[in-house]
Amino acid sequence: SSLIYLLQRLYDVTDGAIYLDGVNIKELSLHQLRGAMSFVMQDVFLFSNTIDSNIAYSEPDIEHRQVVQAAKHAQAHHFIKGLEMGYDTIVGERGLGISGGQKQRVSIARALLKDAPVIVLDDSTSALDVKTEKKLLKDIKENYPNKTMLISAHRLSSVVDCDEIIYMQDGMIVERGTFD
Repeated sequence: SSLIYLLQRLYDVTDGAIYLDGVNIKELSLHQLRGAMSFVMQDVFLFSNTIDSNIAYSEPDIEHRQVVQAAKHAQAHHFIKGLEMGYDTIVGERGLGISGGQKQRVSIARALLKDAPVIVLDDSTSALDVKTEKKLLKDIKENYPNKTMLISAHRLSSVVDCDEIIYMQDGMIVERGTFD
């Protein structure tokens, strides 16, 4: 999570630099930097509004079919359709009325709909069962091949298919490589 905070420039590095496409992130405005990334945190924040509006937060005028498509890729469509009011279901502040895993999937759908080149998942599948998590990550990888995905996770199953795994301990990189 420390690295995720550094990527957002919630903190600035005190030594070294972080580059995005060869550009030091300190040279980018916060608007440019954060606009290039879709962040999904473990502790999801949803607004007291419809599920549709929560997903379409960054693109309020987007077509409903695109909201549904993002929800399908986030493995949220099925549970949303099962709700009495479907996408028009109003959730309470912070997602009151739906489970932790459902909130995470709605938030991931929101991130996919933003269509930023980098998706950052900060332990944001922790409330999902391993089967759903695997299906979700596979779907994102297949349907968004041009996106860079950064995953911070405690569960090894979250990073098995990553191109590179960086293991950090006490703020230092201890190991890096593939799962194999």
